[in-house]
Amino acid sequence: MSILVPCYNEALILKHTIQGLFNIEYDNFEVIFINDGSIDNTLEILNEILDLEQLEVSTLSLFPDEVKGIYKSNRYSFISVIDKYNSGKANSINIGALHSKHELIVTMDGDCVLEKDALESMNRTFHDEDIIASGGVVHIMQMFKLDGKQKLIVLMQALDYIKGFYIYKASLAYNDALSIISGAFGVFTKSILMEIGGFKVGLGEDIDITIRFQEYARNHNKKVVFDRNAICYTECPESLKGLISQRIRWQKGFIDAILNNSRFLFKNVFRSNVCFYMIIDALLSNSFATIVFLINGILVLMKVLYAYPLKTYIYILTTIVFNIIASIIAIKEAKKNVPHMKTRSLYFMIIFDMLFFQFLRIYFFIKGAVTYYFDNKHWHKVDRTNNDYNV
Repeated sequence: MSILVPCYNEALILKHTIQGLFNIEYDNFEVIFINDGSIDNTLEILNEILDLEQLEVSTLSLFPDEVKGIYKSNRYSFISVIDKYNSGKANSINIGALHSKHELIVTMDGDCVLEKDALESMNRTFHDEDIIASGGVVHIMQMFKLDGKQKLIVLMQALDYIKGFYIYKASLAYNDALSIISGAFGVFTKSILMEIGGFKVGLGEDIDITIRFQEYARNHNKKVVFDRNAICYTECPESLKGLISQRIRWQKGFIDAILNNSRFLFKNVFRSNVCFYMIIDALLSNSFATIVFLINGILVLMKVLYAYPLKTYIYILTTIVFNIIASIIAIKEAKKNVPHMKTRSLYFMIIFDMLFFQFLRIYFFIKGAVTYYFDNKHWHKVDRTNNDYNV
């Protein structure tokens, strides 16, 4: 496997990312860091840890306007670094993929740490020759790799990730409808990645590449899957402002991917599970539910509605019960995969999730959808924390 790690201003976290790579229990892999024109000391940190030596290589001629230099580590023969001008994550991954040696491409972010058996688990997944791409589970780094009591906003995101991966993504994958392989951790077959044109520049490159792999899978009788046993840890925002910026970008990325792949999605909405879930569930159902919620909220504020009929209370009650059950199942499933996980605070967060985070999700949805039409180019990066993680 070839692990590609695009980096833009990751100096504060890179030592943990690299240490995590040393812990991986797998024999045949290489790591390529792609410094995407960072304006901090990312390249200097890489050189300090890896002891880099610049190479005179012919592949530089392939990217005369993008790549500044290619380096190898004198300390760790399996690690190399590509230093390039800033052109975004998608282009960084594409250049790294062209420079890579192996058929399986692992993409991860510069703030990510792989569980030691993550690659071995993915190896077993790709024993099925019909599988062309697979996502893994992503957990919040602060929750698992940082000592001490966690902030409320971190716990809130930890539960959200656990529900997202162990309930939502697991369910979609079971129904052959996985629509997002997380940019923090995914594995793709290199030959097919090159065949479909690589990653495309956009706000949601992870959603876009997943949809295009799903289109290829449909046309060639292949599969895109989800490996719940392959785990990665990523750093989350520790401020409300940072969380809002991140989730609004996610919503913009979703819209961007829908528009860029609209022909495939709408043409096959009743022929393909992934198209059906993307359009009917993720797009229309969420939009309709949000609009209904807002209208009812406005009517209540205007005192038009003084009392709800019994069926409304039954609906609210069943929604709450279902949410609680789904959250409990997700936490228990996560506990099976990560036995040392502390769950008491997560059970407390179930109530907080319903009373607060659900409303935040509506805000993310609305602002992301509205602002996409005013700004669909800029990619807002989460600030790094400089936490001292136990990797």
